[in-house]
Amino acid sequence: MEYRELGDTGILVSRVCFGSLTLGPLCANLSLAEGRDLLLEAFNLGVTFIDSAEQYRTYPYIRAALDQSEVPIVVASKTYAHNDQEASWAIEDARIALGRETLDIFLLHEVRDEEDWHSRSAVWQVLLDAKANGIIKAIGLSTHSARVASMAANISEVDIIHPLLNLAGIGINDGGTDAMLSAIAAAKAAGKGVYSMKAIAGGGLMHQAKEAICWAYQQPEVDAVAIGFKDRAELITDIGWLNGEEPAEAQEVALIDRNMTFDKEPSCHGCGLCIKRCSTGALYLGDDNLVAWDKSKCLYCGYCIAACPWFCISFC
Repeated sequence: MEYRELGDTGILVSRVCFGSLTLGPLCANLSLAEGRDLLLEAFNLGVTFIDSAEQYRTYPYIRAALDQSEVPIVVASKTYAHNDQEASWAIEDARIALGRETLDIFLLHEVRDEEDWHSRSAVWQVLLDAKANGIIKAIGLSTHSARVASMAANISEVDIIHPLLNLAGIGINDGGTDAMLSAIAAAKAAGKGVYSMKAIAGGGLMHQAKEAICWAYQQPEVDAVAIGFKDRAELITDIGWLNGEEPAEAQEVALIDRNMTFDKEPSCHGCGLCIKRCSTGALYLGDDNLVAWDKSKCLYCGYCIAACPWFCISFC
């Protein structure tokens, strides 16, 4: 396993970051023991970096694994807070749930554009104060936008940028892969730590998973790549590929692009809450006033699942 410092933060991490979204109810919905054991397996393979968020609902898995780990593990989390009270609560929730007095990395979650950044200025101030008070070691933002990543590269207080990056450019807003790589290069030149997400577009590039993961890992300005693993076969296979190996477990990995399904019972009510939650416009109301899916715009993030009051959306 390779290790790098995240920019100028002094935080050393494995270049493979365990993206914990896949563990929880928005994806594989593993039992607590299953998720804990998968994380511990990753630690045994040299992974020392986990990405989470309050939205993912995966803190219990991480806490259970941390309690059994003898190796220091860096945990990054994120918040969608839009005011100072929500932000303060999110920080305290993470500290309590993870059992840590000091958080390693805490980010504004999915900053969509410059207007969104400015609208969350009160939240950013809470993060700045928390860092000044020693509650958080490094702060920053996650984004699907090349323009936002470029903007963040020029903000001195931003320590970490967590951008969407994959070889096909799927999900990158206001610019494709080249635009995001340019923004990442500027961020690195400014001393920012960069760890990327969606190397296989949330499952949309499973048909070329090996190529996609290795491509993201080989980008020189990317300190670490967050990869979601939902079982041991995926974990062993992906890390093996990055080491130039072809593990036997690769035979167990279904290299099929994920698809969205709308359960018939309970059926879609056409309320539109999932549409409002989708940041890419992948969901819309069809002529029958039921939700329809534009696969070409989907990030497979699973946030629409959490937005549905009737839990009628799933990925397979």
